[in-house]
Amino acid sequence: MLNDFNNISIKKSSLNEDTPVKETAQNEHSIKYFGPGNYRLTKKDINYIAYGACFLGSGGGGSIGLALLFIDKMINDADVMFYVNPDNLEATKNISFIATLGSPDKMFEGFGQTASLNAFSEMNHYLSQSGQEPLGYLIPVELGAINTLIPFIISARKGIEVINGDPCGRAAPEMSMNLFNINKLSLNPVILTSDTDESGHYKKTIIQAKNADDAENQARQFAKSHNYLAGMACYPMQGADLNCSILSGKNRAKFIQWSVGLAWNLGHNMVESRNYTEFLDFLGDFSLSSYKLFEGIITNKEERKISGFDAGKITVSNEKESLFIYYKNESLLAWNVTRKCYVAMGPDSINFLAKNDAQPLSNADINSDSAKNPKNIPLGTEIGIIGLCAFEKLQNTVLVDLFLTNIQETLAAFPEDHVPIPERYIQLSDLMQHYKK
Repeated sequence: MLNDFNNISIKKSSLNEDTPVKETAQNEHSIKYFGPGNYRLTKKDINYIAYGACFLGSGGGGSIGLALLFIDKMINDADVMFYVNPDNLEATKNISFIATLGSPDKMFEGFGQTASLNAFSEMNHYLSQSGQEPLGYLIPVELGAINTLIPFIISARKGIEVINGDPCGRAAPEMSMNLFNINKLSLNPVILTSDTDESGHYKKTIIQAKNADDAENQARQFAKSHNYLAGMACYPMQGADLNCSILSGKNRAKFIQWSVGLAWNLGHNMVESRNYTEFLDFLGDFSLSSYKLFEGIITNKEERKISGFDAGKITVSNEKESLFIYYKNESLLAWNVTRKCYVAMGPDSINFLAKNDAQPLSNADINSDSAKNPKNIPLGTEIGIIGLCAFEKLQNTVLVDLFLTNIQETLAAFPEDHVPIPERYIQLSDLMQHYKK
């Protein structure tokens, strides 16, 4: 099982090369020190984070190709982004998570670049109207190329700090599948905003959602009415609610700590080495259980609509066997067609890596429109499929049941495959004991 990543921070930053270097308590990865637990990031660092978060997103969380386009268009070379570790959060600073949701096709066309910034501004306005201070921190909604990137784009524009952590530890199909929800943190208000139009205006709505499912449903309806895109701000809280210093150990259950730092380290290796074997060796240096599940050629991708989501199946084959990877935006189940057995299932993550250059890829990048997506992965690409064991806190009974429900819904979209619906969650480590024999 994955352990918490104690003190996994930025291994190296391109700013202030003469700044003293500290050693992390775990993995011996050096980091640049920019003050009491805070770090400055450059555009290059954000590229690393996007690559690493794409790998960790279990096929979801947004296209790496789209993320790189967003970085090029929305972050300047001279911009500085700010980053804070979970044990250095100031108790009275306000926090929110900000996300962009909607159509990737619209985003590739250039839309969606202002919606999350508008949501940020509206949450600040709401706090001001309530007699509170503006936001002091943002936290990514999940790990994934786009959803981990969004807070850093806002940081580049507004100078706000982004917390080294997230409430999902991967990308998840539904908003309810996050640790804020499981730990019953206050969701409301939920603020939804559109892109800014040519006249400089945007639409907004503030709702008091019944629960996370209601918030997501209303957000999707709002997006449908506004060019299939929306910015979202919710889960307002304070630093005291998430601070993970020794005196605030109870907060560790509420989110995954150090995950953005992990993404930076993995992304740095991918970008700089571009070597599949070297990356797998590097991945093994971290305190997480990972398995090489399969290697082969992507031979097919098929998608069907269910409940407003893309239910899909990726087929990967080699000379001996074939694997189906079922996804509902995010990869949820890997099934060995030849042996007729499970290989991995959520909440464990199923991650893709191109063998020729160690490029991570999401389901959205596979067989996409090469004219729009600079990181399109065509059919015929040779990849490795890497399984990561879920954090122990993600093996919560409520979360596991939600994953099993999503797996059932996804398999129902492909009845002709006759893949049995899992009756229970089987941990990746247990599956590997039998699969590798």
